[in-house]
Parts: sequence; C-alpha cells; structure tokens
Amino acid sequence: MLIIGSLAALGLVIALGVILIRMTASPPAASPSGVLWTLTSLQVNGQTHQLIPNVAVTLTFHEPSHTITGNSGCNSYQATYQQQNSQIRFQDFAMTAVGCLGPEGVQENLYMQALSHAETLLVSANAMTITGAGGKDILQFSSSQP
Repeated sequence: MLIIGSLAALGLVIALGVILIRMTASPPAASPSGVLWTLTSLQVNGQTHQLIPNVAVTLTFHEPSHTITGNSGCNSYQATYQQQNSQIRFQDFAMTAVGCLGPEGVQENLYMQALSHAETLLVSANAMTITGAGGKDILQFSSSQP
C-alpha cells in the first residue's frame, strides 16, 4: 500500500512539473490591441521602399470590435479584421478622401495595397510584422509602449 501511494505521489509531481514546463515554455502571444503602431519598413512585391521622413503611417487594433484605425500618411483609414492565431485578414476598408500627390501618395498606395493583402501577424514586445502576398509584402511596425 505504501508503494502504491508513493507511486501516485510521484506521478502527481511529474504531471505538475510537465504542466509548469509547458506554461513557461510557451508564454501567451502579445496582443497588438490598443497600441499605436508606427510603420518602420515597407516592402511590396518583394521590393523595399524608403519611407518618407516625417510622414507617420500608423495602425491601431481595437480588439473588442475587430476593427483597425490609422493614418496612411495622407488619409485616415479604418477596416475590420478577422484573426485566427497568426493568420489575419483585413477587409471593408474606408478612407478619407484627401488627395495625395507625389511621394506621399505613392507611399500611401503601397501601404494600403500591402495591408489589404495581409496574411500573417507577428507581435513581439515593441515590434509587429504583417506579412502578405505569399511573403512578398512585409510591413514592420514599432511601438513606444511596452
């Protein structure tokens, strides 16, 4: 009887150890929600485009409503999103209609194109990467919030 009780206690200790290891080995994914993200790198169709200095391109996720808002450099925009794990899709875009000429307009069009082709989302600390078009479109963002 003592041997059976000892084996049961040993089994419980091992099970708790496995649970603790799993909990520490895979922390929950960081959430992008409620954070102001600023674009730091823009790659579309495999080509990296230089960002225009002093033209902030931003993105904020609003988790409860599954919407995003932001500024594309010239216009404000919003859209809805669907997310399952790292897979993400933006849809139902709406945008103000300020006419953007020159480099700002080109940058805005490239950014919105890449955002509309989004497939995956990765958030790590103060960095966020959205990848799309089979890996040819890459948007990288940073945040000053921890």
